[in-house]
Amino acid sequence: MPHSKQRYLFIDLLRFLAVVFMIQGHTFDALLDFDLRSHTLFFAHDFFHGFIAPMFLFASGVAFGISTFKKWEEHNRPTRQVAKRYGKFIGLFIIGYALHLPYFSLRKILAEATPSDIAVWLQVDALHCIAVSMLVLQTAVLLLKDEKKFVLFTSAAAVFIIFLSPVAWSIEFTKIVPLWLASYINAGNNSWFPIFPWSAYILCGVIFASVFMNAKEHRHAMDLMQKSVTVGVVMFILAFILLNIPLNIYPPHDVWKVNPLIIFARLGFVLLVTSGVFFAEHSLKITSQIPQIMGRESLFIYIIHLIILYGSVVNKGLQQVILPTLSVAQSSLAFIVIFIAVSVFAYGWYQLKKQYASMAMTVRIAVAATFIILFLTRPY
Repeated sequence: MPHSKQRYLFIDLLRFLAVVFMIQGHTFDALLDFDLRSHTLFFAHDFFHGFIAPMFLFASGVAFGISTFKKWEEHNRPTRQVAKRYGKFIGLFIIGYALHLPYFSLRKILAEATPSDIAVWLQVDALHCIAVSMLVLQTAVLLLKDEKKFVLFTSAAAVFIIFLSPVAWSIEFTKIVPLWLASYINAGNNSWFPIFPWSAYILCGVIFASVFMNAKEHRHAMDLMQKSVTVGVVMFILAFILLNIPLNIYPPHDVWKVNPLIIFARLGFVLLVTSGVFFAEHSLKITSQIPQIMGRESLFIYIIHLIILYGSVVNKGLQQVILPTLSVAQSSLAFIVIFIAVSVFAYGWYQLKKQYASMAMTVRIAVAATFIILFLTRPY
């Protein structure tokens, strides 16, 4: 079924909202004094931020779904657009590993890297999870060809991941498969975003995109989003009620990370926020382009703010320079400054790509080539 070529602003706004809270949460994580983290308010803050990563991943899935379904015929066969997609996803995959490099020298890694260094390098972050999920999804589009079959495949994969996550986390895969592969399955290698359960949020975002676009084509989008509020509330409340029933069919696992009820509670919260952003778009006149641009450049912002806060093999982050010593007020000020800085970066990069596409590509290639050459040639 052909879909409208319209761009849906609320998706960009959802990603913008996720980016704002993500930067705030990571700023506090990196810089807030440890003595302040025992306060009750910090636990409330931590609980709230447990919903931000699902929102970010869900929004990434929605964005992938919208762009895929709008131009289905361009994405279900080998085209230049598909090649660019694969290039983008592989790039995210490589950047994810580059951010975890123990040393900015291949020779030093081969000569001095310890098993713990390699283990840290192989940990799976959000970029890895997004890249692998998108590569699988795009490949499924090419192989299945049919939109309904693709949605069915995505739905089955989401159900599989959600309900098998506690089992996946109860098995020591580091003793069964290579460490790099085990890192994608569960948190046994201290991975923050393994496929189980985090890719389920991306898959659910793709499913939501399909349902939303079909509703939009039949002019039922407003009804769908109103129903999404009810569904989100029911999922959120019911999940926590069922969580207190003393019946557990799963082996011991991290309840707050992989229990299916917690996953459904988070999806319910994300549905509520998504609906709220949709209604806000239709009731408020948003004149600034900044939220929209930051939403579109959310992955770029994710990478930049991690480098600023936590550092990389080429720079020290604020966490290493300032240390976790700041008060709540100082951490809040740091968040504002970082937010403004990444907003400027994102806006500048967006305008460069829009107005000087060839120059933006040259910058990408130059940065990547410089990094690779230095990494391969530096003796130490």
